[in-house]
Amino acid sequence: MFALTKVPAIVFYIWFIINLTTIKCWLLHQAGLNGSRYNVRHLSTHFSRVFLCLSIEQKNFPTLIEARWPVSYLPMRTVVFPNREMHANGVHSDCKRMHQALWSQVDSLSRLWVMDAGDVSNASCAPKLLVFDLIRENADVLRIDCGQYISTNETQSLVIKMGPKPNSCELERHIYFILGNDPYILSYDIFNQTWYRHQLLSAKYDTVMQPFPITPVDFTFGPQDELYVSDKDGVLFSSVSALKTEGTQVLKTIRLTRIGNFLGPSRSMIMDLGSLFYIVPKFGAVVRCEQGNLFNLSTEGNEIIYLTSKNIQQIFFGAEGLVWVLSDRVLKPTDICYP
Repeated sequence: MFALTKVPAIVFYIWFIINLTTIKCWLLHQAGLNGSRYNVRHLSTHFSRVFLCLSIEQKNFPTLIEARWPVSYLPMRTVVFPNREMHANGVHSDCKRMHQALWSQVDSLSRLWVMDAGDVSNASCAPKLLVFDLIRENADVLRIDCGQYISTNETQSLVIKMGPKPNSCELERHIYFILGNDPYILSYDIFNQTWYRHQLLSAKYDTVMQPFPITPVDFTFGPQDELYVSDKDGVLFSSVSALKTEGTQVLKTIRLTRIGNFLGPSRSMIMDLGSLFYIVPKFGAVVRCEQGNLFNLSTEGNEIIYLTSKNIQQIFFGAEGLVWVLSDRVLKPTDICYP
């Protein structure tokens, strides 16, 4: 099953079947999923709507499902997003449709951006970004072919995040990608419809000033639009100042400063005005680092605030300053899935 845990500033309230006295659930068989096991790869929220990217054992069912958030009904209704006709449903030759939803996020214009991995068994079905207008009845408004920069095989280790807005009056301009063992961060400029590759360099060791390529495994952005990157050794780096990646200021090389160490390689790093949160997958731990400790981050500055024997897939921010934890295991369609 997958479960969400909500976290106020200090204390975690753990959701499995029951949150205090209230049972909450999503039933995926309501969307038509029957007879095939699945797990949740990623979720995103938009007001009362939540979008689930699924991996399904049998490849004949849509992989993007819409439910409600926060849960206030029992059971929660689930539907295929935007409709079943938009999905390939196991037809490998149909490259125009969605094969495997990996990631989604809603921008300031209420458009849902979805990363489709394409079809591993058909090299001509390359990864693509799909954009749906949530205001205009989920209309399919934009498709971006990513095949020249991202192969289908690379999508298994792909980490994707939408860049921050430059200010409250502007829109998000970039989507960023890291590709596993590639010492680059890839960006897509939404306005100019242009791709850029930015090499990541840093003096990784205090005793060696020569900059070395950094191979990122996770990243996020801070409150001043600065870039934070962690590598496979759990070392944390920062661009210190806001990242400039547009117009004539496109950076082919991004110089990072080593600022400390995590408790291990991270996943799903996120940051608010006061703290940075990340997952250590091998420990089943959620860790918090206060922002004031980030630029001299020691072991003591990493506070474990949640431990579980279950695999933690994702952490994200919800309403009222809460952090939510998505834990994941393989499910049957009739299992209840906890938001």
